Amino acid sequence: MKHKFGLYGITYDTSAGRGWPGSRYAPDSIRKAMAGVQSRMEGNKLFDVVNNKIIDYNQIDFKDFGNTDQISRYDHEKTIQEIKEEINKIFREGYTPILLGGDHSVTWPGILSLYENTSGKIGIIDLDAHLDIKDDSPVQGKYSGSSQIRRAIELERIDGKNVVEIGPRGYNYPEHFDFIRDSQMTIIPPDEVFEKGADKVAERALALASEGVDHIYLTVDIDVLDTAFAWGSGGQEPAGITSYQLSRFVKKVAPYVDIIDIVEVNPMTDHRELTSTVAANLVLDFIAAVYNAGCE
Repeated sequence: MKHKFGLYGITYDTSAGRGWPGSRYAPDSIRKAMAGVQSRMEGNKLFDVVNNKIIDYNQIDFKDFGNTDQISRYDHEKTIQEIKEEINKIFREGYTPILLGGDHSVTWPGILSLYENTSGKIGIIDLDAHLDIKDDSPVQGKYSGSSQIRRAIELERIDGKNVVEIGPRGYNYPEHFDFIRDSQMTIIPPDEVFEKGADKVAERALALASEGVDHIYLTVDIDVLDTAFAWGSGGQEPAGITSYQLSRFVKKVAPYVDIIDIVEVNPMTDHRELTSTVAANLVLDFIAAVYNAGCE
């Protein structure tokens, strides 16, 4: 049975009210970087150098579902529903969605789509420099890229104890301290990744997110990386993790994930589009990890 992956570009960054706009251009930039790597294919196969294995794309059904070019650009809540319906189509065709943002608000329709297309409880693993648990804001409202994790925890089948955030740092609202405590969500700062290693942290995150649940949502905000590794991101914070650690983490959890998004890549602030290359490799890491796990 072939592994089925559905790539979908969400060209939307209208919710980036406090960060840099420009992530709407990321899906095509990431695709271009992916094409550069895939040009090394021979017989529709790639050599996974790190794992010393051949990834046989003849055994993989990889479908590009295009971009969200025809969504609303003036009504954010309408846009959420439109994006959700497009992701629903990917699930209905039996593909694992790989979503390319776009700002981090696009995670919310991704979560809603997973919620609608499955039964049972859902866990969330969020790699991010920020907490994204703001309840409401006069600038951003209730459904921005600063609130999607809080909105998710409000859903009946998502429990805070199954929500794990890796990489938050810096300084934030005191009310967030209270919400983290009350919701029982887990915060793993970059320090722990450096001290224990990406594999150990991934194992811990997976154990927490998967306890008593049936499905896992993985969201990767590229600003989880230190600014040295992600010039093009929506809201940079210093003292983040490395691109190597992020790659290790994604490969470790990938076989257990039902849907992944990679968001906040901003080609407009990265003239060589190096951050898009990081994101492109994460997509290929995800596919390779699922494929390799199925071959064991």
